[in-house]
Amino acid sequence: MRHILTALSVCLACALPGVVRADPARIVFATEVFFDSGSARLSLDALSILDQVAGKSRELGPELIMAIGHTDALPSDARAQTLSVQRAEAVKRYLANKGVERIRIYTEGKAKRMPVADNDSREGRARNNRVEVQLVAPKNAPDEAQP
Repeated sequence: MRHILTALSVCLACALPGVVRADPARIVFATEVFFDSGSARLSLDALSILDQVAGKSRELGPELIMAIGHTDALPSDARAQTLSVQRAEAVKRYLANKGVERIRIYTEGKAKRMPVADNDSREGRARNNRVEVQLVAPKNAPDEAQP
C-alpha cells in the first residue's frame, strides 16, 4: 500500500507544475526558511520556523503547502537546480514528520532564477538561499460571516 501511495504522490506531483499557481488572495500564511550556501541542511532556526508552519497547518487546514527552493548565484546551473529541489524536499520531509500530509506538500526548485537580493554581497546571497513556504486556503473555504 505504501508503494501505491508513493506512486500516487509522484504522479500527482508530476501533474502539478502546470496547475499550481497560488492565487495571492488564497495564501493564508507565508514564510521563508534560510540555508547556508551550498547546503540543504535545516538549521535550528529553520526547524523553529517549520514547527510554526506545522502548527499553522493544523490550525488553518490548507488545501496545499507550497515549498519553493532557491539558491544564490554561486553554484553551476545544474547544481543550483539540484540544491533548490533538495532544500524544498528537506522542508517537505520535516513537515511530513510533524504530521502534515505529504500529498498536500508541493515542492519545486527554482535554482537561481528568482533572486530576492543582489548576489554580489554575502548578505544578498544569504537572502537568496531560501525555501519559500506558503499555505494555500481551499478554493471553497466557508465564509465565516455566513450563519
